[in-house]
Amino acid sequence: MKSFNVMRLNTSPYHGENFAQLEMSRLNQIAGVSFTEFDPMTTFEDLILITNTHSRLAKIPASILKKTKLIVHSNSGYDHFNQEKELWWNIPVIVGHEIRSQSVVEYYLSCLTSGLTDLPRHLAWDKGRHWQRSLIRDESILIFGGGHIGQQLSKILTAIGARVKIVDPFLSGAVKTWKELDIKDFKIVLICCSLNSSSHHLLNESFFKEAHPELVLVNGARGSIIDEKALKDFLLQNSKAFAFLDVFETEPFGNDWVNFPQVWKTSHIAGVYSGLDEAIISFEEKVIKDFVTMNLTWFEQKYAQQRLQNKWIQGELI
Repeated sequence: MKSFNVMRLNTSPYHGENFAQLEMSRLNQIAGVSFTEFDPMTTFEDLILITNTHSRLAKIPASILKKTKLIVHSNSGYDHFNQEKELWWNIPVIVGHEIRSQSVVEYYLSCLTSGLTDLPRHLAWDKGRHWQRSLIRDESILIFGGGHIGQQLSKILTAIGARVKIVDPFLSGAVKTWKELDIKDFKIVLICCSLNSSSHHLLNESFFKEAHPELVLVNGARGSIIDEKALKDFLLQNSKAFAFLDVFETEPFGNDWVNFPQVWKTSHIAGVYSGLDEAIISFEEKVIKDFVTMNLTWFEQKYAQQRLQNKWIQGELI
């Protein structure tokens, strides 16, 4: 039987107090696996690394990567891997989209229902029974990014009657650029794409010059997809526009957003939910158990959609 030492490079602040202990306990129960603290001077052979958005492969010794047979990137965006391709290209990297995609979708839906109307609370019977609101059914919605999250949002919103367009230069059948559209037709814009050179400041001054004056913008993807200065200028000029921002060009966000009541800010939590720790550990268990017991070719076929190498398209991670 194959045997591996598993090491985690970084944890995130949203993990529970017992996450590290529980993760170690569960993974140590896999036959052939020993979970150990990360040691840059380790002499162990045949390593499995667990990474997150804070992990930088360039900062660990080349001797570690030489011994690494698998990287499990369980619950984070992976745009930072763009700059480290040569370090991971020959190591299978498995990413955990399934862990957080549903929670991120529900974050967008929560923002939409909040952004279009406030739910009234009647302390006494309202004889007039008035409720001035618009329906998602009657809106045109633009989604940037046709991956797991963008596709799921498109299906849900289309099912309730909205007119949805997806902009994605890498997706067959999608609109390749927003410049092909009349942006003023879309009151709702959802950012669901990954960050790479093609999406950096994708929503810039040119975009906001064309945007709907009552725009409802939601970004739970990456902060640098939006040129924040251009967004601020747009909001100052359009008092009925609103933005829900979970990510920012610089995190944590600073006081420069204080004077923007049209911005609802959250602290990079779109993918966080009460069952997250368990979902991460269960995903790691499944992937590592398969890697230990399966032929490498079969393993890579089973995880083809989650394999980072298969997300490298036209010189970009998408």
